[in-house]
Amino acid sequence: MRQFYLTFPNGYALRSELSWTHYRLLMRVKNENAREFYMQEAVKSQWSTRQLERQIDCQFKISRGV
Repeated sequence: MRQFYLTFPNGYALRSELSWTHYRLLMRVKNENAREFYMQEAVKSQWSTRQLERQIDCQFKISRGV
């Protein structure tokens, strides 16, 4: 819960369309702009938590050259 509070401060607009599991995955994204992008795309495209995790992992591998 502490990490959640630090990642999504009080004034931050949380999305009711996302589950706790979505937010747990989003907390792993350190870059705030990337996290916001994934949050918006997850809502817009109605990504399941598995789809969100796959998108985050795929981008992580690309950015590291794996």
